[in-house]
Amino acid sequence: MLIRSAVPADAGQIFTLQRAAFVDEAWVYGTANVPSLTETLADTEARLASSFTLVGTEAQRLVGAVSLRSYRPGGPDVERLMVAPDRRGAGLATKLMTTAEAHVKASGESIIQLIVGELATFNQKLYQRLGYTVAARFPLESHPHVMLLSMMKELPGA
Repeated sequence: MLIRSAVPADAGQIFTLQRAAFVDEAWVYGTANVPSLTETLADTEARLASSFTLVGTEAQRLVGAVSLRSYRPGGPDVERLMVAPDRRGAGLATKLMTTAEAHVKASGESIIQLIVGELATFNQKLYQRLGYTVAARFPLESHPHVMLLSMMKELPGA
C-alpha cells in the first residue's frame, strides 16, 4: 500500500470508502444514523479541507484513509480511520495510524487523541494494541444512550 497526502480530487473515493467501511459500526449500534454514514459528499469535502488526511492506495484504488484535525491544545484528533472491508486484516489500519503518528510527531506535537464508540470493541483493540489508553467516557451529545471513549497516546521523543 502506498500512503500519501490526500488531495481534493480524492473526496469522492474517500466518501465511497467511508460508506463501505462504517457499515459494521452501524450494525453494532443497530442504526445507520451514525455520523460517518450520514455525512454528505460536501461534508467530506469540507472535512478534507480542514484536516490533514492520508490515503492508502493499491494500484489506482483508494483502500484506506485517516484524517487528523486539531480541536484542542495538546495534539490533534484522529478522525475517520477507515479501511476497505475486503482489505481488512492486512495491516493497513496500523500502517495508516503509524504514518499519521509520525506526521504528528514531526510537527512537534506529543499527544494524539481519538474518539471511539464504546461498543466498537474491534476498533478499541486496534488502538490499544497501538498504545492508546482510555482517557474519558461520555455520551454522544445527539444520542445520549450512545457512549463514547476518548483515547490518547503520548508520542515518545516528540
